[in-house]
Amino acid sequence: MPDNLIPEGFKDEVSNQAATEHKYKNEIINLFQSYGYELVKTPLIEFSHQINKINTLKIKVKKDQKELSLRDDITMQIARLSSSRLSKKPRPLKICYYGEVVRDKGSMLRPERQFLQIGAECIGENSYLADVEMIELAYNALTSVGIKSISIELSSKVFLDKLYELIKSSPKLDKIKSFIRKKDINGALELLENRNHEYLNNIFSCTGNLFDKKKKLDKLRVDKKNISEIKNINNIYDFFVSKYPDVNFLLDLTETDDKNYHNSLRFTIFADNVRGEIARGGRYISNNNDNQEKATGFTCYMDTILRASSNTEETNKIMIPFDILNNRKKELITQGFNIETFFGDLNNIREMAIKKNCQSYLIDDQIIKLDI
Repeated sequence: MPDNLIPEGFKDEVSNQAATEHKYKNEIINLFQSYGYELVKTPLIEFSHQINKINTLKIKVKKDQKELSLRDDITMQIARLSSSRLSKKPRPLKICYYGEVVRDKGSMLRPERQFLQIGAECIGENSYLADVEMIELAYNALTSVGIKSISIELSSKVFLDKLYELIKSSPKLDKIKSFIRKKDINGALELLENRNHEYLNNIFSCTGNLFDKKKKLDKLRVDKKNISEIKNINNIYDFFVSKYPDVNFLLDLTETDDKNYHNSLRFTIFADNVRGEIARGGRYISNNNDNQEKATGFTCYMDTILRASSNTEETNKIMIPFDILNNRKKELITQGFNIETFFGDLNNIREMAIKKNCQSYLIDDQIIKLDI
């Protein structure tokens, strides 16, 4: 096997996408910071624990050492940070971040095992307005880098958790959960007692356009927790669409969380004809010493953003002689050029500029455009 191969799911990025990713990452982080989210940086390697054991890439250690993992998600790192070094900061604590994550295995929708996450978290705030801000921040971040035809899907595990509470003594509970994960309602109904059929049917009937499903959603008002969650969903929807009426809002209460730390409302953002989700977020609990803080946040996936963006990134590269003055270089950069220095005979500068995909070159202090 050649020594220069890399593992499946990983790649060298040698196209212009590396520069585009860098540009979009900066634009999104700058937007987060302008909304008052403080930028932090977390380590690539952490101690393994129950939350991060799913689909993580383990690092070999000696028998007497604590197991280590490469991070596969940054949200729980932020939760750890907020409950330790940032535990005394005023709440709500608003944090943003970016960084590479690594998965042990890819999926059908995301075969990539390493990709860049960019996200924001609001910790210590229970109001649904924090969820609205998260969704709006994610929406503005994605549209700022050229993503159009956005759909936002809301979900919540509260409703399925109510069902699982009702049937927790059933020996078929795991099989029922498996059918629901596969969205196989008939398989689940065959294993459920008749008295729970209506409730599960109502959950599945809530899948679709959120506005059209509001009456179906009302049928799930079986206890205070469900009623409160339905109110949150309606409030978030009404608040958001009043500002962004063209956004397609969906509802799916059968969606499950592969990371298993969201505890109630979740949202996923898609773009038309683009493989995989662009962003995902929702509510979770951040443990601050003995105090449990309610938190909400989201993560953008840069690999999907690059696939979804409608922007065309054009370069404006100019080849210049090595010995021009620094002030002239600065002038060209100020004018929007990316400069590349030419070291050889100036009679050959045009030929080299073409080879290097420059849009122009400088000779005798004159900018010559290339018709390529």
